[in-house]
Amino acid sequence: MIPDTNFFTALFNIDQSDIDSLATRTDEETVTYELTLKRKVLSCPYCGGHMIGHGHKLKKIDHPVLRNRKGVILYNANRYICKQCSRTVLEDNPFSMPGFNSSTFLLQNVMQKLRNLNYTLNMISEDLNISPTQLNNYIDSFITIPPRRLPESLGIDELHSKVLSKRSAAYLCILVDNQNRCLYDILDSRSKYALANHFSNIPRNERLGVKYVTIDMWEPYRDIARTYFPSAIVAVDPFHVIEHLVNDFEKLRISLMKQCDYHSNGYYLLKKWNRLLTKDNVDLDNEKVFNHRFGIALNRRDIQNMIFDSFPILKTAYELKELYRRFNKLLSFDDACENFDRIKSLFVNSQIPEYDEFVGILTNWKDEILNSFRRPYEDRKLSNAYTENINGKLRTYLDVSRGITNFARFRKRVIFALDPRISYALTLKLSSEKRTGRPRGKYNKSKD
Repeated sequence: MIPDTNFFTALFNIDQSDIDSLATRTDEETVTYELTLKRKVLSCPYCGGHMIGHGHKLKKIDHPVLRNRKGVILYNANRYICKQCSRTVLEDNPFSMPGFNSSTFLLQNVMQKLRNLNYTLNMISEDLNISPTQLNNYIDSFITIPPRRLPESLGIDELHSKVLSKRSAAYLCILVDNQNRCLYDILDSRSKYALANHFSNIPRNERLGVKYVTIDMWEPYRDIARTYFPSAIVAVDPFHVIEHLVNDFEKLRISLMKQCDYHSNGYYLLKKWNRLLTKDNVDLDNEKVFNHRFGIALNRRDIQNMIFDSFPILKTAYELKELYRRFNKLLSFDDACENFDRIKSLFVNSQIPEYDEFVGILTNWKDEILNSFRRPYEDRKLSNAYTENINGKLRTYLDVSRGITNFARFRKRVIFALDPRISYALTLKLSSEKRTGRPRGKYNKSKD
Protein backbone atom coordinates (compact mmCIF):
# COMPACT_ATOMS: atom_id res chain seq x y z
CA MET A 1 0.00 0.00 0.00
CA ILE A 2 1.44 3.39 -1.06
CA PRO A 3 0.04 6.23 1.06
CA ASP A 4 -0.68 9.76 0.00
CA THR A 5 2.77 11.32 -0.11
CA ASN A 6 1.68 14.84 0.74
CA PHE A 7 -0.06 13.57 3.86
CA PHE A 8 3.00 11.61 4.86
CA THR A 9 5.46 14.44 4.36
CA ALA A 10 3.27 16.78 6.41
CA LEU A 11 2.93 14.17 9.14
CA PHE A 12 6.64 13.37 9.35
CA ASN A 13 8.07 16.80 8.54
CA ILE A 14 10.09 15.83 5.45
CA ASP A 15 9.88 17.25 1.96
CA GLN A 16 8.19 15.19 -0.74
CA SER A 17 11.15 15.66 -3.09
CA ASP A 18 13.44 13.91 -0.58
CA ILE A 19 11.49 10.62 -0.66
CA ASP A 20 12.86 7.82 -2.82
CA SER A 21 10.47 5.05 -1.77
CA LEU A 22 7.61 4.86 0.66
CA ALA A 23 5.18 2.11 1.63
CA THR A 24 3.02 1.23 4.62
CA ARG A 25 1.52 -1.91 5.98
CA THR A 26 -0.99 -2.31 8.74
CA ASP A 27 -1.89 -5.15 11.08
CA GLU A 28 -4.25 -5.25 14.04
CA GLU A 29 -2.04 -3.19 16.37
CA THR A 30 0.79 -1.61 14.39
CA VAL A 31 1.21 0.70 11.42
CA THR A 32 4.62 0.22 9.78
CA TYR A 33 6.15 2.83 7.49
CA GLU A 34 8.98 1.65 5.18
CA LEU A 35 10.98 4.59 3.94
CA THR A 36 14.10 5.37 1.93
CA LEU A 37 15.32 8.89 1.16
CA LYS A 38 17.00 9.98 -2.05
CA ARG A 39 20.76 10.05 -2.05
CA LYS A 40 22.45 13.43 -2.03
CA VAL A 41 25.85 14.71 -3.07
CA LEU A 42 28.00 14.73 0.06
CA SER A 43 31.54 15.68 0.91
CA CYS A 44 33.51 13.58 3.37
CA PRO A 45 33.36 15.13 6.86
CA TYR A 46 36.88 13.78 7.55
CA CYS A 47 38.90 14.71 4.45
CA GLY A 48 36.50 16.65 2.25
CA GLY A 49 36.64 14.07 -0.51
CA HIS A 50 33.81 12.95 -2.78
CA MET A 51 31.44 10.34 -1.31
CA ILE A 52 29.39 7.70 -3.11
CA GLY A 53 26.55 5.38 -2.09
CA HIS A 54 27.53 2.37 -0.03
CA GLY A 55 24.32 0.48 0.77
CA HIS A 56 21.85 1.12 3.58
CA LYS A 57 21.44 0.59 7.29
CA LEU A 58 18.01 -0.34 8.62
CA LYS A 59 16.80 1.63 11.64
CA LYS A 60 13.63 0.92 13.58
CA ILE A 61 12.07 4.04 15.09
CA ASP A 62 8.97 4.13 17.29
CA HIS A 63 6.54 6.69 15.94
CA PRO A 64 2.92 6.29 17.17
CA VAL A 65 1.17 9.11 15.33
CA LEU A 66 -2.24 7.42 15.15
CA ARG A 67 -4.45 6.83 18.19
CA ASN A 68 -4.84 3.26 19.45
CA ARG A 69 -2.13 2.04 17.07
CA LYS A 70 1.57 1.47 17.52
CA GLY A 71 3.65 3.17 14.85
CA VAL A 72 7.05 2.05 13.56
CA ILE A 73 9.30 3.62 10.94
CA LEU A 74 11.56 1.14 9.13
CA TYR A 75 14.08 3.64 7.89
CA ASN A 76 16.63 2.50 5.31
CA ALA A 77 19.28 5.08 6.07
CA ASN A 78 21.61 5.77 3.15
CA ARG A 79 25.23 4.94 3.83
CA TYR A 80 28.12 6.66 2.01
CA ILE A 81 31.80 5.87 1.54
CA CYS A 82 34.59 8.30 0.78
CA LYS A 83 36.55 7.46 -2.38
CA GLN A 84 39.71 8.96 -0.91
CA CYS A 85 39.89 7.91 2.77
CA SER A 86 37.38 5.02 2.56
CA ARG A 87 35.52 6.10 5.65
CA THR A 88 31.78 5.51 5.82
CA VAL A 89 29.03 7.77 7.18
CA LEU A 90 25.24 7.69 7.40
CA GLU A 91 22.97 10.45 6.18
CA ASP A 92 21.41 12.76 8.75
CA ASN A 93 18.41 11.13 10.40
CA PRO A 94 15.39 13.48 10.12
CA PHE A 95 13.15 11.34 12.36
CA SER A 96 15.02 10.87 15.62
CA MET A 97 17.98 12.15 17.58
CA PRO A 98 21.24 10.15 17.57
CA GLY A 99 21.05 7.15 19.88
CA PHE A 100 17.25 7.27 20.26
CA ASN A 101 14.80 4.61 19.08
CA SER A 102 11.90 7.01 19.57
CA SER A 103 11.10 9.70 17.03
CA THR A 104 11.38 13.37 17.92
CA PHE A 105 7.63 13.60 17.35
CA LEU A 106 7.08 10.90 19.97
CA LEU A 107 9.34 12.63 22.50
CA GLN A 108 7.46 15.89 22.00
CA ASN A 109 4.18 14.04 22.50
CA VAL A 110 5.52 12.56 25.74
CA MET A 111 6.46 15.99 27.06
CA GLN A 112 3.03 17.40 26.21
CA LYS A 113 1.36 14.63 28.18
CA LEU A 114 3.76 15.07 31.11
CA ARG A 115 2.56 18.67 31.34
CA ASN A 116 -0.93 17.37 32.12
CA LEU A 117 -1.23 15.90 35.65
CA ASN A 118 -4.39 14.08 34.60
CA TYR A 119 -2.03 11.60 32.92
CA THR A 120 -0.17 9.27 35.25
CA LEU A 121 3.06 7.69 34.07
CA ASN A 122 1.31 4.37 33.62
CA MET A 123 -1.35 6.00 31.46
CA ILE A 124 1.29 7.64 29.26
CA SER A 125 3.19 4.36 29.13
CA GLU A 126 0.17 2.45 27.88
CA ASP A 127 -0.85 5.17 25.44
CA LEU A 128 2.56 5.65 23.80
CA ASN A 129 4.09 2.21 24.42
CA ILE A 130 7.02 3.57 26.46
CA SER A 131 8.09 2.00 29.73
CA PRO A 132 7.59 4.01 32.95
CA THR A 133 11.33 3.72 33.59
CA GLN A 134 12.06 5.42 30.29
CA LEU A 135 9.50 8.12 31.06
CA ASN A 136 11.28 8.79 34.34
CA ASN A 137 14.54 9.14 32.42
CA TYR A 138 12.88 11.69 30.13
CA ILE A 139 11.68 13.68 33.17
CA ASP A 140 15.16 13.59 34.69
CA SER A 141 16.90 14.56 31.43
CA PHE A 142 14.58 16.94 29.57
CA ILE A 143 13.14 19.01 32.43
CA THR A 144 15.31 21.46 34.33
CA ILE A 145 13.90 23.81 36.93
CA PRO A 146 16.07 26.94 36.79
CA PRO A 147 16.50 29.35 39.70
CA ARG A 148 13.68 31.86 39.53
CA ARG A 149 13.07 35.15 41.25
CA LEU A 150 10.67 35.06 44.19
CA PRO A 151 7.14 36.14 43.27
CA GLU A 152 5.75 39.47 44.37
CA SER A 153 2.88 37.68 46.14
CA LEU A 154 3.89 34.39 47.75
CA GLY A 155 1.44 31.76 49.02
CA ILE A 156 2.60 29.14 51.52
CA ASP A 157 0.69 25.92 52.21
CA GLU A 158 1.37 22.27 53.03
CA LEU A 159 0.63 18.91 51.45
CA HIS A 160 0.53 15.71 53.47
CA SER A 161 2.80 12.98 52.13
CA LYS A 162 4.79 10.71 54.41
CA VAL A 163 6.43 9.03 51.42
CA LEU A 164 7.75 12.12 49.64
CA SER A 165 8.59 14.27 52.66
CA LYS A 166 11.70 13.98 54.78
CA ARG A 167 11.79 11.15 57.31
CA SER A 168 11.37 13.61 60.17
CA ALA A 169 8.38 15.28 58.50
CA ALA A 170 4.97 14.31 57.17
CA TYR A 171 4.22 17.41 55.09
CA LEU A 172 5.60 18.98 51.94
CA CYS A 173 5.63 22.76 51.67
CA ILE A 174 3.90 24.30 48.64
CA LEU A 175 5.04 27.74 47.43
CA VAL A 176 2.71 29.50 44.98
CA ASP A 177 2.96 32.63 42.87
CA ASN A 178 -0.37 34.29 43.70
CA GLN A 179 0.04 37.10 41.18
CA ASN A 180 0.75 34.89 38.14
CA ARG A 181 -1.37 32.06 39.56
CA CYS A 182 1.10 29.21 39.15
CA LEU A 183 3.17 26.84 41.27
CA TYR A 184 6.51 28.37 42.26
CA ASP A 185 8.25 25.56 44.15
CA ILE A 186 7.87 22.57 46.48
CA LEU A 187 10.02 21.80 49.51
CA ASP A 188 10.33 18.36 51.08
CA SER A 189 9.46 19.68 54.55
CA ARG A 190 7.31 22.45 56.00
CA SER A 191 9.31 22.63 59.24
CA LYS A 192 10.50 26.01 60.43
CA TYR A 193 14.11 24.85 60.11
CA ALA A 194 13.62 23.71 56.49
CA LEU A 195 11.90 26.95 55.51
CA ALA A 196 14.56 29.06 57.23
CA ASN A 197 17.30 27.09 55.49
CA HIS A 198 15.61 27.55 52.10
CA PHE A 199 14.87 31.27 52.32
CA SER A 200 18.20 32.15 53.96
CA ASN A 201 19.94 31.01 50.77
CA ILE A 202 18.01 33.60 48.75
CA PRO A 203 19.62 37.07 48.60
CA ARG A 204 18.06 39.64 50.89
CA ASN A 205 17.46 42.10 48.05
CA GLU A 206 15.34 39.49 46.28
CA ARG A 207 13.37 38.70 49.46
CA LEU A 208 12.65 42.39 49.95
CA GLY A 209 10.85 42.32 46.60
CA VAL A 210 8.09 40.13 48.06
CA LYS A 211 5.18 42.44 48.85
CA TYR A 212 2.55 39.96 50.10
CA VAL A 213 2.67 36.58 51.85
CA THR A 214 -0.49 34.50 52.36
CA ILE A 215 -0.44 31.69 54.89
CA ASP A 216 -2.53 29.30 56.93
CA MET A 217 -2.89 29.90 60.64
CA TRP A 218 0.31 28.07 61.53
CA GLU A 219 2.67 30.00 63.76
CA PRO A 220 5.95 28.94 62.06
CA TYR A 221 4.69 30.32 58.73
CA ARG A 222 4.08 33.71 60.32
CA ASP A 223 7.49 33.69 62.01
CA ILE A 224 9.22 32.83 58.73
CA ALA A 225 7.30 35.50 56.84
CA ARG A 226 8.15 38.19 59.37
CA THR A 227 11.82 37.16 59.51
CA TYR A 228 12.65 36.66 55.84
CA PHE A 229 10.16 39.02 54.18
CA PRO A 230 10.29 42.10 56.44
CA SER A 231 8.74 44.43 53.87
CA ALA A 232 5.86 42.07 53.01
CA ILE A 233 2.25 42.30 54.20
CA VAL A 234 1.32 38.96 55.79
CA ALA A 235 -2.28 37.81 55.38
CA VAL A 236 -3.99 34.72 56.73
CA ASP A 237 -6.28 32.78 54.41
CA PRO A 238 -9.87 33.91 55.23
CA PHE A 239 -11.25 30.49 54.29
CA HIS A 240 -9.42 28.91 57.22
CA VAL A 241 -10.75 31.55 59.60
CA ILE A 242 -14.31 30.78 58.46
CA GLU A 243 -13.57 27.07 58.71
CA HIS A 244 -12.62 27.41 62.39
CA LEU A 245 -15.77 29.46 63.05
CA VAL A 246 -18.04 26.87 61.40
CA ASN A 247 -16.33 24.02 63.24
CA ASP A 248 -16.83 25.78 66.58
CA PHE A 249 -20.49 26.31 65.75
CA GLU A 250 -20.84 22.62 64.89
CA LYS A 251 -19.28 21.68 68.23
CA LEU A 252 -22.00 23.67 69.98
CA ARG A 253 -24.78 22.07 67.91
CA ILE A 254 -23.48 18.56 68.54
CA SER A 255 -23.00 19.27 72.24
CA LEU A 256 -26.61 20.43 72.55
CA MET A 257 -27.84 17.45 70.54
CA LYS A 258 -26.04 14.99 72.79
CA GLN A 259 -27.74 16.56 75.82
CA CYS A 260 -31.16 15.73 74.35
CA ASP A 261 -32.96 12.44 74.70
CA TYR A 262 -32.63 10.37 71.52
CA HIS A 263 -36.38 10.34 70.90
CA SER A 264 -36.97 13.99 71.80
CA ASN A 265 -38.04 16.73 69.43
CA GLY A 266 -34.84 18.64 70.20
CA TYR A 267 -32.66 15.74 69.05
CA TYR A 268 -34.80 15.35 65.94
CA LEU A 269 -34.49 19.03 65.03
CA LEU A 270 -30.72 19.23 65.54
CA LYS A 271 -30.02 15.92 63.84
CA LYS A 272 -32.33 15.95 60.83
CA TRP A 273 -32.44 19.67 60.11
CA ASN A 274 -28.85 20.73 60.80
CA ARG A 275 -28.48 21.86 57.17
CA LEU A 276 -30.75 24.81 57.98
CA LEU A 277 -27.95 26.07 60.22
CA THR A 278 -24.89 25.23 58.12
CA LYS A 279 -25.76 25.29 54.41
CA ASP A 280 -25.93 28.30 52.15
CA ASN A 281 -28.65 29.15 49.65
CA VAL A 282 -31.36 27.20 51.46
CA ASP A 283 -34.85 28.36 50.54
CA LEU A 284 -36.40 28.91 53.95
CA ASP A 285 -39.70 30.19 52.60
CA ASN A 286 -40.62 27.14 50.60
CA GLU A 287 -44.18 25.89 50.36
CA LYS A 288 -45.38 24.38 53.60
CA VAL A 289 -45.70 20.60 53.73
CA PHE A 290 -47.19 18.34 56.34
CA ASN A 291 -44.73 17.24 59.02
CA HIS A 292 -45.77 13.90 60.52
CA ARG A 293 -43.76 14.35 63.70
CA PHE A 294 -45.46 17.60 64.67
CA GLY A 295 -48.75 16.94 62.86
CA ILE A 296 -48.89 20.33 61.10
CA ALA A 297 -47.77 21.88 57.84
CA LEU A 298 -44.36 23.58 58.13
CA ASN A 299 -41.81 25.17 55.85
CA ARG A 300 -38.07 25.37 56.53
CA ARG A 301 -38.27 28.75 58.21
CA ASP A 302 -40.84 27.39 60.67
CA ILE A 303 -38.48 24.52 61.52
CA GLN A 304 -35.52 26.86 61.90
CA ASN A 305 -37.56 29.05 64.29
CA MET A 306 -38.48 25.93 66.28
CA ILE A 307 -34.75 25.17 66.65
CA PHE A 308 -34.01 28.70 67.82
CA ASP A 309 -36.95 28.69 70.26
CA SER A 310 -35.76 25.39 71.74
CA PHE A 311 -32.07 26.42 71.91
CA PRO A 312 -31.66 30.20 72.37
CA ILE A 313 -27.87 29.88 72.74
CA LEU A 314 -27.74 28.26 69.32
CA LYS A 315 -29.67 31.19 67.85
CA THR A 316 -27.12 33.61 69.30
CA ALA A 317 -24.24 31.49 67.96
CA TYR A 318 -25.88 31.28 64.53
CA GLU A 319 -26.40 35.03 64.31
CA LEU A 320 -22.78 35.67 65.28
CA LYS A 321 -21.57 33.14 62.70
CA GLU A 322 -23.59 34.73 59.91
CA LEU A 323 -22.56 38.22 61.02
CA TYR A 324 -18.88 37.37 60.70
CA ARG A 325 -19.43 35.65 57.34
CA ARG A 326 -21.08 38.79 55.97
CA PHE A 327 -18.27 40.87 57.47
CA ASN A 328 -15.71 38.63 55.75
CA LYS A 329 -17.49 38.67 52.39
CA LEU A 330 -18.67 42.24 51.94
CA LEU A 331 -16.44 44.72 53.74
CA SER A 332 -13.51 46.64 52.32
CA PHE A 333 -10.17 46.85 54.11
CA ASP A 334 -10.98 50.22 55.71
CA ASP A 335 -14.45 49.10 56.82
CA ALA A 336 -13.04 45.86 58.22
CA CYS A 337 -10.49 47.77 60.30
CA GLU A 338 -13.25 50.01 61.61
CA ASN A 339 -15.65 47.18 62.58
CA PHE A 340 -13.29 44.39 63.64
CA ASP A 341 -13.09 45.20 67.37
CA ARG A 342 -16.86 45.62 67.59
CA ILE A 343 -17.47 42.18 66.09
CA LYS A 344 -14.84 40.61 68.29
CA SER A 345 -16.51 42.11 71.39
CA LEU A 346 -19.83 40.54 70.36
CA PHE A 347 -18.19 37.10 70.35
CA VAL A 348 -16.54 37.78 73.70
CA ASN A 349 -19.74 39.06 75.32
CA SER A 350 -21.75 36.07 74.09
CA GLN A 351 -19.80 33.91 76.59
CA ILE A 352 -20.32 30.83 74.44
CA PRO A 353 -17.54 28.40 75.47
CA GLU A 354 -17.33 26.82 72.04
CA TYR A 355 -16.38 30.23 70.60
CA ASP A 356 -13.39 30.66 72.93
CA GLU A 357 -11.07 29.23 70.26
CA PHE A 358 -12.42 31.64 67.66
CA VAL A 359 -12.02 34.59 70.02
CA GLY A 360 -8.40 33.49 70.46
CA ILE A 361 -7.96 33.49 66.67
CA LEU A 362 -9.41 37.00 66.39
CA THR A 363 -7.03 38.13 69.12
CA ASN A 364 -3.81 36.42 67.99
CA TRP A 365 -4.25 36.85 64.25
CA LYS A 366 -5.93 40.27 64.07
CA ASP A 367 -3.38 41.95 61.80
CA GLU A 368 -3.17 38.99 59.39
CA ILE A 369 -6.98 38.69 59.23
CA LEU A 370 -7.38 42.38 58.44
CA ASN A 371 -4.64 42.18 55.80
CA SER A 372 -6.68 39.54 53.99
CA PHE A 373 -9.21 42.29 53.14
CA ARG A 374 -6.64 44.01 50.91
CA ARG A 375 -7.25 43.59 47.17
CA PRO A 376 -3.99 44.28 45.29
CA TYR A 377 -4.72 42.11 42.24
CA GLU A 378 -7.87 42.20 40.08
CA ASP A 379 -10.04 43.11 43.07
CA ARG A 380 -9.28 39.71 44.69
CA LYS A 381 -8.81 39.46 48.44
CA LEU A 382 -5.45 38.22 49.66
CA SER A 383 -5.97 34.52 50.28
CA ASN A 384 -4.61 31.06 49.64
CA ALA A 385 -7.49 30.22 47.29
CA TYR A 386 -5.27 29.46 44.32
CA THR A 387 -2.77 27.70 46.58
CA GLU A 388 -5.56 25.40 47.74
CA ASN A 389 -6.52 24.86 44.09
CA ILE A 390 -2.99 23.69 43.27
CA ASN A 391 -2.94 21.64 46.47
CA GLY A 392 -6.07 19.82 45.30
CA LYS A 393 -4.45 18.99 41.95
CA LEU A 394 -1.36 17.65 43.70
CA ARG A 395 -3.44 15.53 46.10
CA THR A 396 -5.38 14.05 43.19
CA TYR A 397 -2.16 13.33 41.31
CA LEU A 398 -0.67 11.58 44.33
CA ASP A 399 -3.85 9.57 44.87
CA VAL A 400 -4.04 8.24 41.32
CA SER A 401 -0.24 7.85 40.89
CA ARG A 402 0.42 5.20 43.46
CA GLY A 403 4.02 4.46 44.29
CA ILE A 404 5.63 7.89 43.81
CA THR A 405 8.63 7.99 46.15
CA ASN A 406 11.21 10.13 44.35
CA PHE A 407 10.76 13.71 45.57
CA ALA A 408 13.17 15.31 43.07
CA ARG A 409 11.34 13.70 40.15
CA PHE A 410 7.92 14.58 41.60
CA ARG A 411 9.01 18.19 42.05
CA LYS A 412 10.22 18.44 38.46
CA ARG A 413 7.06 17.08 36.94
CA VAL A 414 4.53 19.08 38.95
CA ILE A 415 6.37 22.39 38.51
CA PHE A 416 6.68 21.63 34.78
CA ALA A 417 2.94 20.91 34.68
CA LEU A 418 1.74 23.82 36.82
CA ASP A 419 4.07 26.63 35.73
CA PRO A 420 3.66 27.43 32.01
CA ARG A 421 6.91 29.40 32.10
CA ILE A 422 8.92 26.19 32.55
CA SER A 423 9.84 24.56 29.24
CA TYR A 424 11.75 21.43 28.30
CA ALA A 425 14.81 20.74 26.16
CA LEU A 426 15.46 17.47 24.33
CA THR A 427 19.03 16.37 25.04
CA LEU A 428 21.17 13.73 23.39
CA LYS A 429 22.21 12.18 26.71
CA LEU A 430 19.77 10.61 29.16
CA SER A 431 20.39 10.79 32.89
CA SER A 432 18.64 9.33 35.90
CA GLU A 433 17.95 10.81 39.31
CA LYS A 434 17.09 7.45 40.78
CA ARG A 435 17.64 7.44 44.51
CA THR A 436 20.44 5.28 45.84
CA GLY A 437 18.97 2.71 48.19
CA ARG A 438 20.68 0.98 51.05
CA PRO A 439 22.79 -2.02 49.98
CA ARG A 440 21.33 -5.43 50.57
CA GLY A 441 22.69 -7.36 53.48
CA LYS A 442 24.24 -10.76 53.33
CA TYR A 443 21.95 -13.71 53.31
CA ASN A 444 22.11 -17.45 52.86
CA LYS A 445 19.92 -19.25 50.39
CA SER A 446 17.69 -21.82 52.01
CA LYS A 447 18.37 -25.34 50.94
CA ASP A 448 15.47 -27.64 50.20
